[in-house]
Amino acid sequence: MSNVYTANVFRFIFLILVQGLVLKGIELEHINIFLYPLFIMLLPLELAHGLVVLAAFCMGLSIDMFYDSFGLHAASLVIVAFARPLLCALIEPRGGYEVGQSLTKHSLGFRWFIRYSAIISFSHILIVSSLEDLSIGWLWLARILIGFVLSLFLVILYQFIFNPKQ
Repeated sequence: MSNVYTANVFRFIFLILVQGLVLKGIELEHINIFLYPLFIMLLPLELAHGLVVLAAFCMGLSIDMFYDSFGLHAASLVIVAFARPLLCALIEPRGGYEVGQSLTKHSLGFRWFIRYSAIISFSHILIVSSLEDLSIGWLWLARILIGFVLSLFLVILYQFIFNPKQ
């Protein structure tokens, strides 16, 4: 089990660096690409809910340091982490989840992972954009949808690169 925690610590650091140093620098007319919610997506289900929310807060605060956003990312990621058990219960596979099962495309299937990551990614980007802009319009919706598609593409790409058979 310590191997799972070590992998998650490395994933935590990797995602902070990629988000803060690479993705933050991509300027696309206020379109945000977020890869860091993947950290919460891939945490084990048997991890205590309080620890998941605390990890989300730490991840969000780390991202806030790069973006100078004073808790925007921490708040949105905590909301997503708080709702994650409900989402997992709603889209639970027919046979249920196995103890120690990772939430990856290989262990639960590509369709399940696409649905799971799409819901979490869209929820996260919607919360961030709503808190950041405080206005709703066609341009706002277009930026959310484009950011969602690009973010989901990166999440899927990450799965194919780092978890091909895991």
